[in-house]
Amino acid sequence: MHEIIHQNIAQNLIKAYHGQEPFANYLKKYFSANKKHGSRDRKSITALCYDFYRTHFKEFPLAHKIATPIKKDLFIASHQKQPLLFARIRPWQKSKVIQKLKEAHFPYKEIGEMGLSFANTTALQTVLEINKEVVIQDLSSQAIARLLKLVPTNMDKVLNVWDACAASGGKTILMFDELNNIKIHVSDVRASILHNCEQRLADAGIRPASIQVIDLTQSFEIKKQFDFVFADVPCSGSGTWGRTPEQLIYFKEEQLVHYTSLQNQIIQNLISTVTLQGYLLYATCSVYEDENEKQVATLLATGKFKLIEQHYFIGYTQQADTLFGALLQKINE
Repeated sequence: MHEIIHQNIAQNLIKAYHGQEPFANYLKKYFSANKKHGSRDRKSITALCYDFYRTHFKEFPLAHKIATPIKKDLFIASHQKQPLLFARIRPWQKSKVIQKLKEAHFPYKEIGEMGLSFANTTALQTVLEINKEVVIQDLSSQAIARLLKLVPTNMDKVLNVWDACAASGGKTILMFDELNNIKIHVSDVRASILHNCEQRLADAGIRPASIQVIDLTQSFEIKKQFDFVFADVPCSGSGTWGRTPEQLIYFKEEQLVHYTSLQNQIIQNLISTVTLQGYLLYATCSVYEDENEKQVATLLATGKFKLIEQHYFIGYTQQADTLFGALLQKINE
């Protein structure tokens, strides 16, 4: 009986939704207005809704624009499964984390040296200290460390680092853990997100040199250039649609045009913020060439940068996100 009721509610929710906002926000508003649904009800209704979007899209939006390194058939098919929950163990915490997981009888799988995967609904916060012991972070986001390791650091000179699109701060913590002797600055266009980011960094034991609200699409001034700028720019999010499968039905080409325009503006405004011989890491959670290789080509066409490495971080074979990153070095002012 409950299953039939939940199916009817899910069908009505899907029928009334038209892609006007993220489906997660839409569901949150519905549940806030309908307190009668307990946690099991919410979980069941949510799963039914997302399963619908994962199985009822006719074709992947703008599939012809997916970058060549992506194996389209595997990537598109991967959206029929819900992504896993991933965590990264922070430095010097591994033995403690593994012991806690074993004592709590939490099923997990180790991936590489510091990665862990869990069922998507796992409540890690009931066993581990989030941000202090582990960071909830997708597998491909963790793999961005591959590019961070190419940025030279030493203990004789402080590296001035700017996380220009910090969002919730996961990349900031990754940089703090991977780079030596850094002074890190954090910004985002959203004040509310920065507030949450500041709290998350505090939990992680990180105190940034500065936290500022900055709109990177507008002209802005800086007092001093940075040795390393990490720009995880706004994008279609097409590499993460396993988590937001409503986009498989509602994403349109005009939205892609909007994001590439934003990216172009951000790129132009960031060029002057990087020191000569400094580094810029351009990243997206997109699989579209327009947002990735073409934007890197725009940077290279200025004659001010050389490409160190660009790479797709493939997650679709591991129930994870697929991301893009390109590390460039500034060679001319």
